[in-house]
Amino acid sequence: MLPEFALSQAERLELAAQLRGSNLVETKLTPALEADLDLCTAEERFIPTRAGDTRVVIVTPKSPARAPRPLFLNIHGGGFVRGYQRRDTVFCAHLASQLDAVVVDLDYRLAPEHPFPTALHEGYDIARWAVANAGALGADPKRFALGGHSAGGNLTAAICLMARDSGDFTPLGQLMSYPFLDGITPAEDKLEPHSIFPPARLRAFSACYAGVEENLYNPLLSPILASDEALTGLPPALILTAGLDPLRFEARKYAARLIAQGNDVTVRQYADADHGFLIACHTRFAEARTEIVRWLSALFTDCVS
Repeated sequence: MLPEFALSQAERLELAAQLRGSNLVETKLTPALEADLDLCTAEERFIPTRAGDTRVVIVTPKSPARAPRPLFLNIHGGGFVRGYQRRDTVFCAHLASQLDAVVVDLDYRLAPEHPFPTALHEGYDIARWAVANAGALGADPKRFALGGHSAGGNLTAAICLMARDSGDFTPLGQLMSYPFLDGITPAEDKLEPHSIFPPARLRAFSACYAGVEENLYNPLLSPILASDEALTGLPPALILTAGLDPLRFEARKYAARLIAQGNDVTVRQYADADHGFLIACHTRFAEARTEIVRWLSALFTDCVS
């Protein structure tokens, strides 16, 4: 057993407090970036899910809508342990204003208080709710995509796997930026000398979310383990990786498996960027945001045509 899985719940809570109280990547928001918030409304709502009422922030452009807007579900990162931040709303306001889209920003329950699969169930239920209630949101249910960052990328992949099996909804696309997709490879085997991640931090995130070690082998926690059949017929994917990020290898491996099963996959690596660069507004983040807007815009436009 990995040492972190031998911790008591009280010890895990103490570990989570340490993780929440420390940053490896400081956010660099500027007034120019925050100006996107002035272009949108941000409405807090609580939506019933199987985990209870789940908080979302619905970000909508203030400009009048000429037609039902595209719909996007955003899922923040933080190792499943660290919470929602203002920077997440700023990112969603950028997408909403650039795409003239309704963006539902998910504030899921955190581990270890709520281990796997709580956040996944919340994410899936909110995605299903967003599609079912798209009209009331001023959005087009046929133009629905989702995406997430780090842990949120993991939840994005797992939601798409679940939706493929259930048929409850069919996303147009899935965005994953520097996603965590492999819970079984030892942290030490992922890291390199330049990595910002101490191996203990990666192990702590995994243990807090998984709850029990056996869950690391569940494909809904480690999508890299999904069967070939489960990876067939998935939504087109945009996968962003950072060249200094230890998670880039599992992202590439997952992309290769999606491609092997006939899925439409775009991979963009930002060689001199590190984990968290997109949302924390570090090196190359502006290029990455432009790529995301371009990719989503093409998806939404093709759906109309």
